[in-house]
Amino acid sequence: MNRGVLLLFVFLIFFTLERFLPQMDNKNRSSKHDGTNIKLGIINTILGRLIAIFTVYAAVAFGEKNKIGLLNIAFLNKNLVLILEILVLDLINYTWHRLLHNINFLRRFHNVHHTDKFLNSTSALRFHILEIFLGNLFRLVPIIILGIGIEAILIYEVILNSSIYFHHSNIRIPITLDLTLSKIIVTPYLHRIHHSIKYKESNSNYSSFLIIWDKLFRSFTPQGEISTPKYGIPGYSEEWSQKLFFLLKQPFLNNDTKSSHK
Repeated sequence: MNRGVLLLFVFLIFFTLERFLPQMDNKNRSSKHDGTNIKLGIINTILGRLIAIFTVYAAVAFGEKNKIGLLNIAFLNKNLVLILEILVLDLINYTWHRLLHNINFLRRFHNVHHTDKFLNSTSALRFHILEIFLGNLFRLVPIIILGIGIEAILIYEVILNSSIYFHHSNIRIPITLDLTLSKIIVTPYLHRIHHSIKYKESNSNYSSFLIIWDKLFRSFTPQGEISTPKYGIPGYSEEWSQKLFFLLKQPFLNNDTKSSHK
């Protein structure tokens, strides 16, 4: 199955489920919320694909053709290498996400994601295109040094996006199930903490797929009794700040120097 079709199918599953089993009351969601996020997602899908072709995919093709990278010269089992590559890609993504919150220039772009006041599956589409571009550039160096192959890149793309759809979704799941799953992967309850309007909470739970990175690097905040704190960033609660055109220009405004909840 085509990866794009597969990811669309996964997105629609969570998009549908949260209509029947919502954690937060959907009545609190703006009527334009989903439409704005989906429009931004369409822009990111089209431009993001072009960016990936000329950055990450180009670097991987060059590395594979010229046998560049530590993993290309290591005498390891092919399946073991694939697993290592996926783990490394997830660690790279954790590192990038943490940098987005701790470097002012990068935070301007990532704030577009965090100004969302209502979390659901469409929030997983709400990223600024320049954050996507910079993220691809950041991944180039470790991908080239390690010689990560195209198979791992493509598999991880499906894993990562499916995970992002899941842990942003507004699905009500039993806390016992969430606690079980969260021993391994990022769950909705855990990621809602990251989107909290409180800085101390938002400055944690950076992992996108495997939760081990937060635990290893001491950025983990476990689920509490309150699973639906207030989301967003102070100063971006009005409807005009949630419109598509504003989201595109938000990183370039002078008042967007505040951190996510800092």
